[in-house]
Amino acid sequence: MQADGIQDFLEKELIQEMYELVKTAFSGLDLDGLQIAIQTMPPFPWHFGGQSYHNLFVDADEMVEFCKDTGFRLCLDISHSMMACNFYKKDLYEFVEKVAPYCIHLHIVDAKGDDGEGIQIGQGDVDFTRLSKLLRTHAPGVQFIPEVWQGHKNGGEGFWQALDYLEKKL
Repeated sequence: MQADGIQDFLEKELIQEMYELVKTAFSGLDLDGLQIAIQTMPPFPWHFGGQSYHNLFVDADEMVEFCKDTGFRLCLDISHSMMACNFYKKDLYEFVEKVAPYCIHLHIVDAKGDDGEGIQIGQGDVDFTRLSKLLRTHAPGVQFIPEVWQGHKNGGEGFWQALDYLEKKL
């Protein structure tokens, strides 16, 4: 399929249909006592089978509508959302302002361009000072984890570096 001239994205006409399929799939589950958190996605995620194309859960307005319709909440992945904003030429901080009230979990990590995922905090495109101010206002007290790629290696060295950066800079 093609959308916006890029092969393998869902066609725009199918996006709402896919959101409806997700809603239907979840409606058949017993979610008593559970809170679903749909993760924000990047346009070009890497999976163990290689890189793919996503255009569901990348747009802030679509995610807000989905949350309002379903009552589900979001896991805001900063790296994923930065890459989506870079690709679609949108402002990350406007994106965060829209979706943050629906967030119950945060993946805090940097990004570069539209497919530079999971890089160390402070080495990419995200202005963490500006981001922290927005999150304090629009998602106060929401839990987070640093999600640096391979951050668990060497005794969690990458995670500790990320936490140290956040503690010193914010």
